[in-house]
Amino acid sequence: MKYLIKQKLLSLSDSFSIEDERGRAAYMVKGKVFSFSSSQTLFNASAQPLLKIRRKYLTLLPACRIVNNDGSEWLVRKQFWAFLKSRFAVETPSGQLEMTGNFWQHEYEIRQQGQLIASISKKWFSWSDTYAVQILKPEWTAQLLAVVIVIDRLQHSDRNSGVGD
Repeated sequence: MKYLIKQKLLSLSDSFSIEDERGRAAYMVKGKVFSFSSSQTLFNASAQPLLKIRRKYLTLLPACRIVNNDGSEWLVRKQFWAFLKSRFAVETPSGQLEMTGNFWQHEYEIRQQGQLIASISKKWFSWSDTYAVQILKPEWTAQLLAVVIVIDRLQHSDRNSGVGD
């Protein structure tokens, strides 16, 4: 299934709308305004919360946790020594995922044991951050969309602050 993630430009918090391939609202992400925790929540189209995205502080490299409603967690970390490439490690309850991408072209792939499970393409000419996402593992749709939000967040923190944010 294909999705389009658009950052809401005139929002005080980090908020995103997510549409399916037919242009229908499928999910939304809302960030907390003026919060120390710097968290975001991913909601389904019925406005029910599915998971939370939380920044992990006091780490050498930027990282975020994706906390599912059942309590299980995914950890997304930027990897070290990724010259001209964006590399992230994604730890899930069922194993490690690898996310690689070209820094200049904003094209990313997420793989599990070498098998492609999602591809991401950042749109170049848009007013806000916009990503086209194709998900090949539908049972992880919410989590994989959250990974894209985390990558956007970590990429921005790299440009705007020091190590570990």
